[in-house]
Amino acid sequence: MKVPESLQKFNDDDGGVFEKCSKLVPSDIDVSDSNAVVTYLRAQPLTQACIKGDIPALKAALVVDPQFPFKQAPDGGTLLSFTVDKPVVLKFFIQTFPTATIDSKSPLEYAKEMKAPQLIVDMLELLTADEMKVCGDTEAEIQAAIEEKKATLSNNKSAMANIVDYTAREKATELQTKMFGELKAAAVDDAQITFDELTAYCGDQAKRLGDLIAVVMNKYKTTDPRRYELFEQVKYIAVKEQVPPPATLPLPEQVEFQLANATWYEEGFQAAMKEITAVFNETKTCEEICEHYDIDNSSGKWSKELRAEVFHLDPLTNQVVRTKFGPPKGFPRALEKMTQGKTLRDLNRVTFEFEDPLLMALCFEVLNKKYNIYGLKNKYLQETFKEPPNLHMNLDIKDGWLCEVQMLFRDILLIKKELHKFYDVNRADGPFVVAGKLFKSLEDPGEQQRDEVDSHAAASSSTSDLLQIIKSKNEQLKAKDEIVAQRDAEIERLKTLLSQNTHEDKVASPPLPPQARTQEGTSSYTYSQLLGGTLAGVDPTKKESYLSPSEFSKVFGMSPSEFSSLPTWKKNAIKKEKKLF
Repeated sequence: MKVPESLQKFNDDDGGVFEKCSKLVPSDIDVSDSNAVVTYLRAQPLTQACIKGDIPALKAALVVDPQFPFKQAPDGGTLLSFTVDKPVVLKFFIQTFPTATIDSKSPLEYAKEMKAPQLIVDMLELLTADEMKVCGDTEAEIQAAIEEKKATLSNNKSAMANIVDYTAREKATELQTKMFGELKAAAVDDAQITFDELTAYCGDQAKRLGDLIAVVMNKYKTTDPRRYELFEQVKYIAVKEQVPPPATLPLPEQVEFQLANATWYEEGFQAAMKEITAVFNETKTCEEICEHYDIDNSSGKWSKELRAEVFHLDPLTNQVVRTKFGPPKGFPRALEKMTQGKTLRDLNRVTFEFEDPLLMALCFEVLNKKYNIYGLKNKYLQETFKEPPNLHMNLDIKDGWLCEVQMLFRDILLIKKELHKFYDVNRADGPFVVAGKLFKSLEDPGEQQRDEVDSHAAASSSTSDLLQIIKSKNEQLKAKDEIVAQRDAEIERLKTLLSQNTHEDKVASPPLPPQARTQEGTSSYTYSQLLGGTLAGVDPTKKESYLSPSEFSKVFGMSPSEFSSLPTWKKNAIKKEKKLF
């Protein structure tokens, strides 16, 4: 057994080791003689119990002299350095003193450095303190617990690889293509039947993805609980309302004011969030991040590896965080929220993507140091998950203006992206709502490869494995070319059929009488008719233009010319109020 580093360095300038060793051994031992110190330590009953792996004797020795192994290092590090090749003893100390270090290293780092037996490395790398506690006190029981944990992690990886299910995408696209063809052929009843089948299928896929959330969260919690526990300490912070617009403005103009206000903060907001991202991705240690942002690390809680192998965000790069900024919120959605009495706290928004829970917690500490945070919700702390969880908060970026920040784990973000498509179909009211194409990846190899790399990153950190995945997917895409070509040909056939049917309808339909036309020459309908649903030949984006001038004035309280002179946002707001939007 190698002599611990703390007992080798007897020439420190500050004399610190001399002081520590003098407290560790009796005064008649020459602390400058490392062999004498080690011989003394080995002769003690507690050390002998550790070396022999005698747990009962170890417990008894601790009762007799509980302070002995901790006179130098309160965490038991000195004694642990003698037991790094004894799995049963080391397990006992990890359970009893979970914060123990050896020569300022974690037991796992020390075991790897000392080339300890693989059973020791696996135990420290895979089992939590709680798992060690229940696995038994023999090497065979420890080995069985390790194999069980490996199987669990393997199942987790398989689940991660199935987040993006291309077979499911193809099935949904096939049903959607069939439904769209039926709509084009005006076979509404058939389209409804296909729509029902499509929504049921998408509902099953949504449930499958929803169930994966629990599997994903189990992965983050169990892979390295020591890193996850700091993340669990991020708790709720009360909400604060957004800086209000001038109260004298009408509601639509208040919305426009807030949308305009957000543009003045967007550039600075993006620059600040990108700066944090760059610091995390370019520094080498968590301690450097703490030093850069003046984060208190006196307890050493952030003194952990920045790029832990078990939490690679991207195996192809050194990144530990990625950011994506949300697009500007549209006027209709913003107006809807303010009409409901909500303030707009998400006009400037960013999503941080992590794989390591410890770094997500550290990033929160950085934001909390730099800004006032409001409305913090750690949705990862729920016992059950009905939707993809996140760490959600608002930052006072400047002058009280609030911006939205969300933090998501990589696999949760991937589930959210995939789930969104199926969920929207499952809750749709009718076939016309989901007539637009759902998935582009069947015809976009680049997007499909990005999805595949993301979904397999959790299952493999090997660059060669990822390249093999991409190569395999390219081969599958080639096989799909014929299917895509057949589908496109069918769509063209349906378009031709629809064109022929439309031409026949035009020939057969008599023109409306002169009194049923507006001044603009379009067919005239009553307000109640326009509210009743879809009308043949009516542009749904310009329903107001189909009202007669007199009825237009009655409905809108102004003439068509006065209405057309209004700004677009105001016209849209009025049309929405009149249910013609």
